[in-house]
Amino acid sequence: MAQVVAAVERRTGRPSSWNRRLYEERSGMGATAQPNGPLSINGPEVLDPLFRAYDATEPLDDWTTRQARAAVLVVVHETDHHQHQGGDQNAPDAVRFDSMECDPVTEGLADSNAHRLLDPVIDDIGMADAFPRIHEVDVVSSYTGYQAGVEGVLDGLQRISGRPWDEVHAAVDSAPFVQRYNAMADVVIDSRLDGLMPPEHRSQLRLVLGQPLREELGLLAEYDLAHVVPDLLADRGQESGAKAVQRLEQEVQAVEQHYRRYGDNAPRMRMNAHEVALLQRIESHYGRSTADLEVSHLRELMDEQRAGWTPGGGWGTGKPKSWAGAPVSNLHRASRRPQPDQPSRRTD
Repeated sequence: MAQVVAAVERRTGRPSSWNRRLYEERSGMGATAQPNGPLSINGPEVLDPLFRAYDATEPLDDWTTRQARAAVLVVVHETDHHQHQGGDQNAPDAVRFDSMECDPVTEGLADSNAHRLLDPVIDDIGMADAFPRIHEVDVVSSYTGYQAGVEGVLDGLQRISGRPWDEVHAAVDSAPFVQRYNAMADVVIDSRLDGLMPPEHRSQLRLVLGQPLREELGLLAEYDLAHVVPDLLADRGQESGAKAVQRLEQEVQAVEQHYRRYGDNAPRMRMNAHEVALLQRIESHYGRSTADLEVSHLRELMDEQRAGWTPGGGWGTGKPKSWAGAPVSNLHRASRRPQPDQPSRRTD
């Protein structure tokens, strides 16, 4: 475990918060990275197959080689969690650790990072010498759908923003777990809306642009990861990622049209009373002025009444289904994640 963690730290240049305490994972999961430092590993599922592989006196078959490779993947995945901050889930613009939106973006990005690092780490710790065919076998995890969804969104953000993929990945990967949707929105804001919108409108546009990403990726958490075949999960992840990007593009176009229509001193986009209240909490939380929120809202209502528009539809292209910090659904959540101040991270 220590060799794998050290190799990941060298490859990424980021320290791990692992405190060198190693425990047995008894929940049925493959491993768990505790936020305060410990790492727990499932002995029968992860370590015992690895020990058998090292103790074998004959060339390994594909299954045993695959198990050895999967054991390294588990530890690399959990190390990724130890290399990142959870963030403040109580911030009004954050998603909560126990929400459906949090799991796909957190576990999916960790799995994506782990798969990119897996072969170099295996070489670094000498496993390729012990198991010559270890680079030839494929392993998948139960988070394959999350990985496909997140990678699809990152690809879409790269295309929409025009920024290099590595920059897009770094912007999202460096954000705390509970702020990663806001980081995705920031990529678009900084590339497509810079100079077009007033800077004080950022909090609202983070919600506008992050909403389709939260909703579509959040739906992936409805699948029972232990009983759905990986290929189906990957297909669902690709579909969710593609739909999230499609909806994001529609939102970006609507925002651009709004600010180009009004030019300098453009008002905020339409808000209903719930949205105004949420934005007031966000702005107050970060110590920003909320004076223009009610004024802008009243101004919009007056314009809409004169135009015959009925308020209440909310911003963007559809009626909101999920807000920052509010899960789309509570399905499966109680049995899958505790509710600590910081998240426990795990890998099947």
